[in-house]
Amino acid sequence: MNHPSPSDGREPVVRVEQLVKEFQRRDGSPVKAIDHVSFDVHAGDFLVLLGPSGCGKTTLLRSLAGLETPDAGTISFAGRPQFSPEHGVNVPPEKRGVSMVFQSYALWPHMTAFRNVAYPLQSRKGARISRSETARRVREVLEMVGIPELEHSHVSQMSGGQQQRVALARALVGGDSLVLFDEPLSNVDAKVREQLRVELVSLQRELGFAAVFVTHDQDEAMQLGTRIAVLDSGRLVQLAPPLEVYTQPANRYVASFVGTMNECPGRVTAVKGETAEVETELGTLTGRVSGGLSVGDRAAAMWRPENGTLTTGEPVAANRLRGRVKASLFVGAYTEQVVDAAGRELRVRSAGAALQEHGSEVWVEAAEADTLVMPLEDV
Repeated sequence: MNHPSPSDGREPVVRVEQLVKEFQRRDGSPVKAIDHVSFDVHAGDFLVLLGPSGCGKTTLLRSLAGLETPDAGTISFAGRPQFSPEHGVNVPPEKRGVSMVFQSYALWPHMTAFRNVAYPLQSRKGARISRSETARRVREVLEMVGIPELEHSHVSQMSGGQQQRVALARALVGGDSLVLFDEPLSNVDAKVREQLRVELVSLQRELGFAAVFVTHDQDEAMQLGTRIAVLDSGRLVQLAPPLEVYTQPANRYVASFVGTMNECPGRVTAVKGETAEVETELGTLTGRVSGGLSVGDRAAAMWRPENGTLTTGEPVAANRLRGRVKASLFVGAYTEQVVDAAGRELRVRSAGAALQEHGSEVWVEAAEADTLVMPLEDV
């Protein structure tokens, strides 16, 4: 399946078509790290490749950079083939005209920030850039990423956040239309990571380059991406804006991986238009059908913690579940109640700081419109 993004008619910055990459396990059995993946990335896109370890996201990114050689499929940048076995094309990494920010930063510790950032300009083949122009560009991007005062500091003397800014400046200095990011924020603490996300989004929107960003952090994907590509065992299972991925997941895998989901498995007892009833061990639950379902199919009723309501008295809603408070957690922006309903753990999030007493009897209510009914077989 092809996954284009909206465009103004121009060639996409990146076009990937039916890409395949297979590795061999130690026992000799094959495993597809990339399984017939197709998508486009246009100017201004910030595409996040999201998935757990081993899903193929880093292999896909490295294939774009030319650091991995796929087995089949094609990769084009602005209409120019970069990889095409059919036409004998495999452009080397240094000639693809892309920049990459690595998880390890890949900086030279014995060099100053200035020299690290200047390196791509000084090492490029073709027309040489003057020393004055190099200095101008380097200082400009150091200013952009907020570390102009570190121009003459050695990388070995910097904090993780400062090193990350140097790595970002080095990726931006060449003015490439495509920048690749391989989990670049995973090595800095939470507060610095949050700040760097904001700065990265601001820079990307301001400069207009296309970005492809690898992460396993769902919050990071939601905050950064104009679109999120969710990967599962090498397959691209959903490609959509963050809000759509969160509220309209393509299948149970996406629903479970992106954010937190309450889930009650059972069997479909009725399908009425766009709604279905599921008989579960906790009672009958009704929700919106997501995926083809028929009476008798195994399915799960699923809803987000923030879409649930906690009450001490029995509600009148059809989707109501009785349980006892297992834990009551104050998380700052919201309070999370963990409820044990006949051995199944349910979570309810609400604004405010009202904590429930441990062991107290409560009801969990989930509106039918906020409940998804999804096939169980797709995970």
